[in-house]
Amino acid sequence: MSLEQDFIVKADEPVRPGEAAMPGANVRAESPLPLFVVCAVFALLVGCSMESPPELGVARAGAVVQDANFADSVFVSGLQGPTTMTFAPDGRLFISEKNGSLRVAVNGQLLATPFMTLTVDTDNERGLMGVAFDPNFDSNHYLYVYYTSVAGSIHNRVSRFTANGNVVVPGSELVLADFPTLDAANHNGGAVRFGLDGKLYVSVGENAVSSNSQSLNTPLGKLLRFNPDGSIPTDNPFYATATGLAKATWAMGLRNPFTFDVQPGTGVLFINDVGEGGWEEINRGQAGANYGWPMTEGYFTNRPELTQPFFAYPHGAGTAAGNCIAGGAFYNPPVTAFPSAYVGQYFFADYTNNWIARIDPNTGVRSLFATAAAGPVDLDVGPDGALYYLARGAGQVGRIAYTASLPPTIAQQPASTLVSVGNPATFTVSASGEPPLTYRWQRNGVDIAGATSPGYELSAAQLADSGARFRVVVTNGLGSTTSTEAVLTVTTNKPPVATIVTPAAGATYTAATNLTFSGSASDQEDGTLPPSAMTWNITFHHDTHTHPAMADTTGIASGSWPIPSVGESSANVWYRVRLTVRDSIGLTHTTYRDVHPVTVPLTVTSVPSGLQVLMDGRPVAAPHDTTGVVGVVRSVGVESPQYANGRFWAFSSWSDGGAQSHTFITPGSAATYTALFTETSGGSCYQIQSERTDKWLTVNTAGKVVAGSTTQAGGQVFQLVPNGTRYKLKGSGDAFLTVVANQLTMGADFTSGESFTRIACGYGGRTRVGFQSSTGSAPHWKETAAGEPIQSGDGGNGGACNPADGGAWEAFYLEPVACPGDSTGPVCGNGTVESGEQCDDGNTQPGDGCDATCQTEASGSAGCFRIQSERTDKWLTVDGANKVAALGTTQSDGEVFELVTHGAKYKLRGTNGAYLAVVADQLTVNASPSTAESFTRYDCGVHGGRNRYGFESSTGTARNWKEVTPGAPIQSGNGGNAGICNPADTGAWEAFYLEPVTCPVRG
Repeated sequence: MSLEQDFIVKADEPVRPGEAAMPGANVRAESPLPLFVVCAVFALLVGCSMESPPELGVARAGAVVQDANFADSVFVSGLQGPTTMTFAPDGRLFISEKNGSLRVAVNGQLLATPFMTLTVDTDNERGLMGVAFDPNFDSNHYLYVYYTSVAGSIHNRVSRFTANGNVVVPGSELVLADFPTLDAANHNGGAVRFGLDGKLYVSVGENAVSSNSQSLNTPLGKLLRFNPDGSIPTDNPFYATATGLAKATWAMGLRNPFTFDVQPGTGVLFINDVGEGGWEEINRGQAGANYGWPMTEGYFTNRPELTQPFFAYPHGAGTAAGNCIAGGAFYNPPVTAFPSAYVGQYFFADYTNNWIARIDPNTGVRSLFATAAAGPVDLDVGPDGALYYLARGAGQVGRIAYTASLPPTIAQQPASTLVSVGNPATFTVSASGEPPLTYRWQRNGVDIAGATSPGYELSAAQLADSGARFRVVVTNGLGSTTSTEAVLTVTTNKPPVATIVTPAAGATYTAATNLTFSGSASDQEDGTLPPSAMTWNITFHHDTHTHPAMADTTGIASGSWPIPSVGESSANVWYRVRLTVRDSIGLTHTTYRDVHPVTVPLTVTSVPSGLQVLMDGRPVAAPHDTTGVVGVVRSVGVESPQYANGRFWAFSSWSDGGAQSHTFITPGSAATYTALFTETSGGSCYQIQSERTDKWLTVNTAGKVVAGSTTQAGGQVFQLVPNGTRYKLKGSGDAFLTVVANQLTMGADFTSGESFTRIACGYGGRTRVGFQSSTGSAPHWKETAAGEPIQSGDGGNGGACNPADGGAWEAFYLEPVACPGDSTGPVCGNGTVESGEQCDDGNTQPGDGCDATCQTEASGSAGCFRIQSERTDKWLTVDGANKVAALGTTQSDGEVFELVTHGAKYKLRGTNGAYLAVVADQLTVNASPSTAESFTRYDCGVHGGRNRYGFESSTGTARNWKEVTPGAPIQSGNGGNAGICNPADTGAWEAFYLEPVTCPVRG
């Protein structure tokens, strides 16, 4: 589900194909829009929508609080498509409307002039979505807004504005962040809040592209953290590894986090993530967390790299289930007005099932608080200690207050109404006070027998009823109050008649086409009605809920709306085209027509069968059958390698020729997409020695990894299986390494096993590395106590590869061994290119000339390579003066260098047979084998799937290779290039990529 998916169709309005006339509500021209219009407007932003009947009812705050000592009342009404609300520090309530208007309510009165009206795109869930006030608002008057901008392209934007009383300072907008151009119109997120750290937190949806949630190249599908001026804090958890705006990522793996809140006093942050297939989530915010979308939603097992939801509830009907989590507010007001049991509780709501619940942030105990709230989309705790909810379905703000010992008060008065003769007329009132409240309706000052409810309906109004005045007396044990009078007007005029001509009954659609519509309107009294009397609306239905599509459009008799190809991928969908017509006195009639999709069967499978495939970003076992809407963009992919039936499998190709992960357009006929795999050895095998105690890692009887063996022969054999740029470690049998309670444990399968980053620690002639998991606040391997389980994820092991520092993470030595029972596994020196191979001399290229036992080999060839500078992405060439410079724009332009082993170092021979030396701090190809420079090669790690190295000479005060000036000779030996493999740091030595090539034939 998503906040774009949730108007559950009410039981009293059956959903059926074709055209169905809906009895028009007879209302005064100045009365509010029919509820179905209000709901449709809401859907256009949030998408979790409950479809209301088209008849106009007088809206009231009708929440039923479980505790009779609470009462609901209307605080603000007359809102058009409200989305979120926030109290200003001075007590004013600011309410966002989807159309771009930011409204202000003062003491419960909605000001006629908006604070500001932004130009926004209102398609589907786009619009004005969030507002937050600067912690220093009283002095700087700053507030922050999230909205869908149309400047340049359609994209979401966060801007800062300056307030001048109840209106914005003209021209004060400061754009803080422009997010990527939107593909789909749904899953926008949109909440903004300040944390106790003074940083601005922003929730952003994945824009219906699920892979965005796991990518650190996009800010979509994340909770972001900014400085108040829009800059990105350098202590963000992904600052060093993400790109662009994604550096602002504070937590990832979110689908559509429309709302979240920060607890006053503690800073605890709860994120409401709208689900898809089965669950709605509350996620406890923490830096660096990955909440798992699209791999999982709801509770899960065996995914140690992911963060479980704090609380999740299933999709369905009733008060224990729902389809669209919304709102969210901690009850920690400056003035406590609820009993102490409520203090510190987190309130949240489900938009489609109309309930409000609370949960204890410490125990996780959930309690139902209120039902029958009219589409609650946002919650807030007011400065008076009451709980406020934004009732999207009613265009109101409701106020739930603790009413013990309070006399009755009326928050919403009954409204005058116009009806056609024979139609019902309804009057309602919203009151609060100490329960129980009793109601006594009066007509022309006389009690109406049996009219003792908050609402009164005259079932069939007659002409004789016209002019009648209706009011209600509300009473409790502490007093009574009387409402204002509402006047009923009854007319003999008949409602108009709306007729849809196109789409025709039974019409179908395919994605990426236009949905055209046309119709007419007539009225018994007015005759043929002009286009100005016609209002069109298109709603996208998915299963039992709806997404918004085309907003209310008035003044046309025909038109078209582009059906998107990106967004909802399910096939149980359709569009509903509505036409509402209004006559000269305000009577209305609505009709609709449903248009269903053209669908085809799709199959995603694998060879061999049974491996895991990704369908629209979600993992499923192959073969997987689904149904697609023709023209909709779908995606398939696979993770590689995979482990099944005791074997490793590497992705080879897709049957349609696409990349490992790629999109396709659903074709017009049934289709099968097959992922082809080939068996692979999986990776190299090693025994691992702890540098801290010089003992070898073993697995104890509890499955924990400890440094327990004093001899290599007693060590566990681990197979390092490349998984992208990271590694999974396989032990005996089918057990893979994971992290349980910060300890390395052999208790996972391949899918759930932890993926570790391997970090080169350098030093000496042995392969010395550190391992980093994704779990914990400082997730590096460390032997905390001799003989105890190796730690990974505890909070005390930040630092560098330094075993002498008890607070630092440490290095481990990898000793290559044959993989158990696998004669075809990687064998150092066998001349075959094998992924992940490591040798004692520091080589990581397979077939590199090392001997069969991976000991330091005698002088020999380690293979030939072209070398690319990471700084400029150009390939090293040899110029006319025999100087080595990064000049080649393609690999074929690059010089071929042969790495000739020289003990633990290398000499480099060029194509012409001359060797590399350092002359005046510049790399020069002019030496003989005896005069050539011996270089130490450092493993800088794997980046982007490629091996990355640094080279160090023995000449000069700072002897590392660096492309100081693009196009000029490579430096080695000058005094300015000390440091680490970091091309962004001009004072650092840098890394180079080695691409294996065939050695040239020399005479």
